[in-house]
Amino acid sequence: MSPDAFRSMGVEVVVGGATAAELGRMRRLFDEWDRIFSRFRPTSELSLVNAVPRDTVLVSPLFAHVVRVALDAARSTAGLVDPTLGGAIEAAGYDRDFAALPDDGVLGRRQRGRPDVVSLAGRILSRPVGLRLDLNGVVKGMAVDRALTLIARDAYVSAGGDVAARGGVIVALPGNGSVRLEAGGIATSGSSRRRWTRGGAEQHHLIDPSTGRPARVPWDEVTVAAGTCAAADVAAKAAFLLGWDGPAWLDERGLPGRFRTGGTVVLNDGWRASTERRVAA
Repeated sequence: MSPDAFRSMGVEVVVGGATAAELGRMRRLFDEWDRIFSRFRPTSELSLVNAVPRDTVLVSPLFAHVVRVALDAARSTAGLVDPTLGGAIEAAGYDRDFAALPDDGVLGRRQRGRPDVVSLAGRILSRPVGLRLDLNGVVKGMAVDRALTLIARDAYVSAGGDVAARGGVIVALPGNGSVRLEAGGIATSGSSRRRWTRGGAEQHHLIDPSTGRPARVPWDEVTVAAGTCAAADVAAKAAFLLGWDGPAWLDERGLPGRFRTGGTVVLNDGWRASTERRVAA
């Protein structure tokens, strides 16, 4: 299937198997989600919600849905994938589009995760004034999954390397190699692509919610396959943040994981089993 590509959400979106009309609908979907959830647009719904000086705010149906998914992700990962770290990532220096970040600067005040103080009643969002949400832990994967539903036949959608597929596609892996994704999703989380300096030390965007600072873990990237791209993305972030415990955590959940640190690749039992079954078949 011949691929098409466009940019949205700060990444390249690559699509295979879509008609021209389906591709147009997908562009509009990604652009809509970027307008709603971007941290860098002052008029995005996310920015406006974060700026509201009240502890409750009425949000759009899509915003409420994504917040629910993000809170579910926080619960299922024991708070590792946390939507309340907007202030922490800004304190680490990632407070504007990556291409516009200055060379260095001062670290802001440490801000730990607090997902327990956020709740939803229908479309009424409650959280303490001043708490800054960041929904990027789930938004891109959800958008990829939603985009795939707009295509009638076998197809794939890739956004910044996070993929949802129906009918099989070859996916390149960090470092080297590739894997065939028959259906579902595959996602990679890591710290090697987007790094910057604050306080004279390297920073990255994957925040440890227990410290409020970029996580210090052994992995460069973690790749996970799951039933959806969103599920794979959440699991990859959690496994990355768990450090050496990440492979076993994925095995407990029946998810294949590939961990890379420098030139070394570590596969969990689920990844080895899934690739061995494919070779045997």
